[in-house]
Amino acid sequence: MWGHLAALVVMSSALIVGPMSPACACSCAEPDPVKNAAWADLVFVGVVVDVDRPAFSMSSGDLMTARLTVERVDKGSAAGHVEIKTAVEGPSCGFGFVEGTRYLIYSRDGQTSICAGNRMLGAAPEVELDSDVPVAALVAGAATVVVVALALWWVLRRRGTPRPVAGPVDDGPAGAPGQDSA
Repeated sequence: MWGHLAALVVMSSALIVGPMSPACACSCAEPDPVKNAAWADLVFVGVVVDVDRPAFSMSSGDLMTARLTVERVDKGSAAGHVEIKTAVEGPSCGFGFVEGTRYLIYSRDGQTSICAGNRMLGAAPEVELDSDVPVAALVAGAATVVVVALALWWVLRRRGTPRPVAGPVDDGPAGAPGQDSA
């Protein structure tokens, strides 16, 4: 009896005190463009052309990469395309980049967050997005589906065709000479 009670107390305390992991919550002060610019080593306006999220994210703090086409630089130096990293999700202060959208970005050492003061400036339909899947792969995939569908149709069609059944040799109509008609 006392052994069961002791085991129950130990297991209960393990659940209460038990394995702890750090809590992740993002809390930002009111954005201040002057402070944001002072913090950042690169301030620019750009359009997100690709967002690369990890295939298997173990934590909201895992990093994703956004690739932006630079349109204007306000601080620092950048040209062409810039890759910016941020946490995957908002609870870890990750910034939610959307492909085809123009942003004012404040970044430091190639990273940003929702606390950095980034601003969405609107859609940018005139900017071509980077495709994650090449067109050739899409065409090859579609061709494979068509070939498999045709092969399946052919096999099923062949199964539905009646085939002659091998059996006794037919010597003619019933009642022919030399046969009993019983």
